[in-house]
Amino acid sequence: MTNQILKIVKDTLLKRHPEQSHELPNDQLHIVKSGTVYPIHSYAWADETGNFNEHVRFALKDSDINGFNTWYVFNRDIEVEFDGKLVYPWEEQTAIQILRVTKDTVVKRRPIDISELAEDEKHEVKEGITFELHSYAWADTSGAFNDHIRFAIGDRREFINGLSTWYVDEKHAQIEFDDDVVYPLPEARIGVVSTSTPAATTKAVAASLTQTFSGPTIDLPGHGSVYLAQPILPNGNFTWAEVTKSGARIPRTKAEVDNILALAEPLQRAREQLGRPFRVTSWYRPEPYNSRVGGARRSQHLGGKAADLVVSGMNGRQVARELIAWWPGGVGTYAGNRAHIIHLDVGPRRKWGF
Repeated sequence: MTNQILKIVKDTLLKRHPEQSHELPNDQLHIVKSGTVYPIHSYAWADETGNFNEHVRFALKDSDINGFNTWYVFNRDIEVEFDGKLVYPWEEQTAIQILRVTKDTVVKRRPIDISELAEDEKHEVKEGITFELHSYAWADTSGAFNDHIRFAIGDRREFINGLSTWYVDEKHAQIEFDDDVVYPLPEARIGVVSTSTPAATTKAVAASLTQTFSGPTIDLPGHGSVYLAQPILPNGNFTWAEVTKSGARIPRTKAEVDNILALAEPLQRAREQLGRPFRVTSWYRPEPYNSRVGGARRSQHLGGKAADLVVSGMNGRQVARELIAWWPGGVGTYAGNRAHIIHLDVGPRRKWGF
């Protein structure tokens, strides 16, 4: 007999609907502790109408909670096992986005001047404070938020005055993913992305044929010394700086370096196929960095076998459809504000999110 279980890996809330918890009445919420295990009939992260807002829907086996069999839970708070084998999450659905306050400021319930807000619509926060996010945005269908970031806090225990959703001046905060700032983007980066073309890319590759390198170096186990600015593959587009977060994460073993080289080859093929710039958001991510950003406990990033990337002018699903026919390992996409990111690895061949 098969045994499928859902394991809670972080104190969390079960919900009757895949919404932010403050939007649901108390009788549609159920507090559950880390380590709790539920035998389940089934689980899903999407249906024919789309994904569940970064939640997993599950149906309990031979039991109920408060009279209900079916519940939702935030996807980074659980794991699913089938006959003792981890089957969900496959990889990075659990990664955390963080809002970091970079200057003493006031968060607001509305994106307007502070003088126009009531006392209960504003809250002082100090430089250095961080919040794990459910989501963020700088605009909606009505337009931009008056140079503010709208953010929804993911952890109920960190809600401000009992509320999840607030606004902050974009000059006073930033959004981070795996130690990279993903919003606001520096002006120089915006210019590079918006003006790059396949022809410009080809020209840059041709120029690299005669390029010499200088600057910081790192020692790779079993492979000797390399420049951070040096391509991983001869005349390739991906550098050791991108893999190692500019030298902050140096591979510890020859096997990890070999993993990085094995991934660089299909990544280079993918870049040449699409003819567009690729920006690496995360590649080699050993501990403690993997846990810090909420990466999957058995992530392919841990050994250098996986990379998360942004492809100029394409979202993750578009990239996945272009590569899935030949990619040798895992191909995954994200929901919500991470829809522009594509996950590619050289682990077992599988796909998710599209």
